[in-house]
Amino acid sequence: MKSVVWWSVGLLFGLGLTALGLFGSGEPSGKVLCGSEEMRPGQTCDRTQYGLTTSETYEEKRQEAIDDAATFKGGGRWVTFGIGTAIAAACGWRLVVAVRRRAGQGSGPVAQAVPGFAPPPGYAPQGFPARQDFRQLGFPQPQQGFPPQQGFPQQLPPGYQPPRGPHQQ
Repeated sequence: MKSVVWWSVGLLFGLGLTALGLFGSGEPSGKVLCGSEEMRPGQTCDRTQYGLTTSETYEEKRQEAIDDAATFKGGGRWVTFGIGTAIAAACGWRLVVAVRRRAGQGSGPVAQAVPGFAPPPGYAPQGFPARQDFRQLGFPQPQQGFPPQQGFPQQLPPGYQPPRGPHQQ
């Protein structure tokens, strides 16, 4: 069950990337942001990262947004589309395999015997009840209770002589 959920999540993620690659505009939004604050012409954006402070002007941030949009339009959108399609195809295929395996564990049509191939004699075909006419077929009646003992039979057949080893002369 977990695999079906995770392959479904992967399929949705891949489809999302595919949609972003196909329908993402790649156009700058017109807003220039410093963190989450909108900037106006003439302002500067101070950012501190790992103890190092950098400062960028409104014009630099605007040009960066335009360059990023051009990169996405130029080839980034097709890379995003390709990666999304590959993820969606792989996860979709694995989802189908997981669903079929899960269906095969039940007693539905997937789990039944293949037409034209019979099970070995004495074994019931998969998906059908066991046969009850064992005595007519020459098989012993199934016993209730304890399973038969494993190992050597308790009674030796008539005329059987056990082998003599070097220590039994």
